[in-house]
Amino acid sequence: MKIGLAIYNFDPKKGGAERYTYDLAGRLAAKGHHVVVFCARGVDAPGITLIPLDTIAYPRWLRNISFALSHRSALRRVKPDVMLGYGNVLDLDVYQSHGGVQNIWMEREIASCQTGAERKTKSLFLRHSLNQAAQRWVEGYSVRRGRFQRIVAISDMVRDHMSAYYGIEKKAFDIVYNGVDIERFRPAEHTPSGPVTILFCAGNFRLKGLFPLIKAFGNVVRQGKDVQLTIMGRGNKEHYLGLMAEEGVEGRVSFVGEKSRPEDIYRAAHLLAHPTYYDACSLTTMEAMASGIPVITTRWNGASAFVSPDEGYVIDEPGNIAELGNAISALTDPVRRESMGKNARRKMESFTMNKNADEMEAVLAKSHEQKRKS
Repeated sequence: MKIGLAIYNFDPKKGGAERYTYDLAGRLAAKGHHVVVFCARGVDAPGITLIPLDTIAYPRWLRNISFALSHRSALRRVKPDVMLGYGNVLDLDVYQSHGGVQNIWMEREIASCQTGAERKTKSLFLRHSLNQAAQRWVEGYSVRRGRFQRIVAISDMVRDHMSAYYGIEKKAFDIVYNGVDIERFRPAEHTPSGPVTILFCAGNFRLKGLFPLIKAFGNVVRQGKDVQLTIMGRGNKEHYLGLMAEEGVEGRVSFVGEKSRPEDIYRAAHLLAHPTYYDACSLTTMEAMASGIPVITTRWNGASAFVSPDEGYVIDEPGNIAELGNAISALTDPVRRESMGKNARRKMESFTMNKNADEMEAVLAKSHEQKRKS
C-alpha cells in the first residue's frame, strides 16, 4: 500500500505524537509499504518520502488552517491508497486522535487550575482563543461530515468520549493502544536503595497533577514515611517552590529537567505518580510499567485501563489529596511494590511497538479495501 501520514513536525524529538509517527512510519516502511509523510518540517528517515507543505507559521491558528489546506492541495497530487490523519487535516481515510476530544481536553485544562481566579482567566483565554477554535474546526471537519472509513482510538476512554461527543456508534472505532519499547524501558537489575523514590514525569506540570501530588507528598512525609520526589520534564519549577516550602518538603524534591535517557530515571525510581487531569493514553504510564514499577494515576488517563489493583492505584480525581496520599503510603511497602512492579512489567510485554504497528497496518488495510469496494 501507498500509505500517507500527516504531521506538522516529522521529528521524534518534538513530542509524543511526533515520536509515534516517526516510529510508525519506519515500521510500516520496513513491512514493504510505500510511506509518504506530509509535513511542514521533517527529518529524513530510511524508506520514507517526505511531502513538504507550505504553511504560515504565525499566528498559531493560521498555522493549523494553512497546514490542513496545504495538505488538501498536495493530496490531489500525491494520492496515497490510504490516508491516516490525527485530526490535523481535512481529508483522510483513517482518523487517529492522539489528544482525545479538544473540548474535553479544554475543560480538564481549566479544571487543573488551582484557584478561582486562575480558572476564570484560563477559561476566558481558551474559550475565546482563535487557535482553539481553529483546532476544533479542523479536528471535527471529517468526523462531523462522516468523511472517514475508520476511527482509531488509542484508549477505551478516548473512544467513549468521541462516541458521545460526535454521536458516532462505538462499532465505527478500532481501539489500538500505544506501544512501548520494552527493550529500552526494562526493570532495573537491582532494586534502588535509599528512600522510596516517587517519580513524576511531564511537560505540562499543572495538567498532569503536580500541585495535588506535592500536597499529598507533604501528607506522606508528615506521616513519617522515608520518601523523596523526583520531577522529570520541562515544566516551570518556580511555580511550585512556594507550595513545597508550605508543605515543608523542599529538601525531599529534586527537579532533574528533561533527559535524553529517561529510562535511567525510571529504573532509579520505586514508583510513578501520575495524577493527571487528562491524558488520552499516557506513554509515561506505560513506560513506567514496562520499567517494572507500580503506578498511581487517575481515571482521566486512558492508560488507567492497564492499571488493575495488581499493578497500582487508579483514583477518581487528582484533587483527592487524601486518596492520592493513601496510595503513595501503601506503596512504601516493599513487598507490595515488588509484586505490583512485576505484574506491571508482565502486562506491558503484551503492548509492544511492533504490536501497535501490526494493528495499525490491519486497520489501514481494511480501510483501503473499503475504499476499493465503494
